[in-house]
Amino acid sequence: MSQTTLQAYLASLPEVETSRLLVGTLFTAHGLLYQVIEAGATGFRKARQWRQDEDSDVALVPDSYLANFLPVVARGRLLPIYPTRQDLLDKRESTCYLFIDEQVALDAAYLDNALVKGGGTYVRNHGLEPAFAITDGIHVFRLYYYDRSGAGKSALTSAAAGRTLQFRFFYRGPMYWRLLPSWPRSAPFSDGDETLPHTPPVKF
Repeated sequence: MSQTTLQAYLASLPEVETSRLLVGTLFTAHGLLYQVIEAGATGFRKARQWRQDEDSDVALVPDSYLANFLPVVARGRLLPIYPTRQDLLDKRESTCYLFIDEQVALDAAYLDNALVKGGGTYVRNHGLEPAFAITDGIHVFRLYYYDRSGAGKSALTSAAAGRTLQFRFFYRGPMYWRLLPSWPRSAPFSDGDETLPHTPPVKF
């Protein structure tokens, strides 16, 4: 997917004053992902880059006390939410994505889970498979397989040998994944690499 396509997608998201957002809300600004971490009175409102440390904190209210010490991000664009956990499914079936490596798979899983309105789900390892799952403890709503472990070793080939798995490749997933710091910048994306309703099985 081209940078122009990504920018067009971001421009389509609703723009808001970040000072009005509740704690936990995810938004994007300047090509980065943020989450509101404090929303106190008298302008004490700030956000932090998604899954980053406090060095990435920003103030949300111009001319506030925090604005004296932190960069200010006064406006941003809201990420889409999943109204219910069922909205992670496709035709009532759990979706399964295949990622290049473990870190981006984990980050995508955490981000999707944070976008489920009302919570009730969490991210866990998917058994002994090289994958993470969003689940409510009973049902699996979305799977995130990865081909390379954090140690750089091939994980999927041996685990899935002899089986046929139904995957969507990660670059056909939600466009907001491309805001993740771990998103691979050199992947062979094209303008046609959007999420498809169906992709052929991949055999290992």
